Amino acid sequence: MKNFSRKLTSLLASRTFFYVVLGFFIFEAVWFVVSAMYPMPFDEDFHFGVIKIYAEQWSPFLTAQPEGADKFGALVHDPSYLFHYLMSFPYRFISLFTQSEWIQVVFLRFINVALFTWSLVLFRRVLRRAKTSDALINTALALFVLIPVAPQLAAHINYDNLLMVLVAWMFLVTFRLIESFRERRVDMVALLAFVGICLFTSVVKYAALPILGVTALFIAGVAFWSFRGKGKRFLYRVKDDYLRIEQRAKVVLLVVLGIGLVLFAQRYIVNLVQYHHPVPDCGKVLTAEQCKQYGPWGRDYYLEQNKPADFGPNIPWFLDQWWKGMRHRLFFAINGSHASYTNYTELPVPVRTATVIVAVGVLATVIWWRPVFRNNMYYVLFSLVILGYVIILLNDQLSSYKQTAEPVAINGRYLLPIALPLAALMGSGIASGLRKFKAEAAKPFLASIAILLFLHGGGILTFILRSDESWYWPDQTIRNINQSARTIIDPIIYEGDRHAKWD
Repeated sequence: MKNFSRKLTSLLASRTFFYVVLGFFIFEAVWFVVSAMYPMPFDEDFHFGVIKIYAEQWSPFLTAQPEGADKFGALVHDPSYLFHYLMSFPYRFISLFTQSEWIQVVFLRFINVALFTWSLVLFRRVLRRAKTSDALINTALALFVLIPVAPQLAAHINYDNLLMVLVAWMFLVTFRLIESFRERRVDMVALLAFVGICLFTSVVKYAALPILGVTALFIAGVAFWSFRGKGKRFLYRVKDDYLRIEQRAKVVLLVVLGIGLVLFAQRYIVNLVQYHHPVPDCGKVLTAEQCKQYGPWGRDYYLEQNKPADFGPNIPWFLDQWWKGMRHRLFFAINGSHASYTNYTELPVPVRTATVIVAVGVLATVIWWRPVFRNNMYYVLFSLVILGYVIILLNDQLSSYKQTAEPVAINGRYLLPIALPLAALMGSGIASGLRKFKAEAAKPFLASIAILLFLHGGGILTFILRSDESWYWPDQTIRNINQSARTIIDPIIYEGDRHAKWD
């Protein structure tokens, strides 16, 4: 049994298994790209529409609210704009050859698939640098790509795909910087790169600010601890390492940093000066009539107008709805705008497996926290980033509930940037527990069982089994392929109530 356990561990840890996982993910995402009708549900029409607006000018800055853009909110002061500006260039390119919306959308979707795939490669490097075993990394990646929302988001035109790349890149640069502190020096290339990544990430999606802020505070804490009582030495190390940077690299870093500062200041600093808030509410920038055309703002406005006069927030009820909503929207199936974004319940086997894994993993990490975090500063960073991000996300959504009397904007995809670091922590907690009970040989078997259970309806299989012809591009070949796949898969997957809808 132990010999078989070692062989199975070797398989899970192999580079070949990683490539199989990555290839399967690309296959899933491409299936969504060529199958799912535009717009897909995660604000794809919003992102594509804003991309087309930026394609009408060369500057990344808007001097006034564009005509007809009220349905996209207060774009002129929206700090989440860099993705749209960058994506406007491939849009301009493809528009030179065709005006077909189908070709334009598919072309941009493929770029987003490439971004998300790149993020998986980077996150593997992040976890390896964090001293996570290859077997655990590959298992975490296999489960991650079988979360139905992951390949679906990757196939969207959506800024979250670029965010995934930047968050992983930020971790890598942070590790390099921390390692230099532990050697009593300051890696100025890593420091400048970290600042630049933070600046650019903040103007891709402002919701990433908690991740960036917690990481910056952690870096400051490690620097203080490493150079405690030796502030002058720290400054000397900064100066010496900066002077050692090659002149060409120094120019590139400073230019990139300067561009990032300009992009950051043009939105956040200007917003603070004009509206005393880095992310002003649409209603403070535009009129209420204009903002009501913007879906999220209009929804919250009407809910607030109709909120019962005697409403009192029920926090325990909200927390229950938050957990259920997050879990549902990681594993659900959802149609596009043409079907009013109908939600279908998640397939029971993968979602219940995930619930058990999270419950056991979090509990194990709390109980055996000493071996998990011992001599692993990177896991400490992961835990702080996860806690800070979830607390701020939860608080923001709680504020919306208090404002509207409804639990709104609870979307599981918001957790994807922290999902793989969380998986590493939980996996290490479970491994510590098994080691405590002298059952380490069970690790590869438990990992394999989890993957097999996720394969029982997870990933692209959720879309294939829950979808119908109204979900697909109006192409008979695409419809036939999806129908044939559903006919093959349906008899071997337990679906629960296939037509059950989420209210």
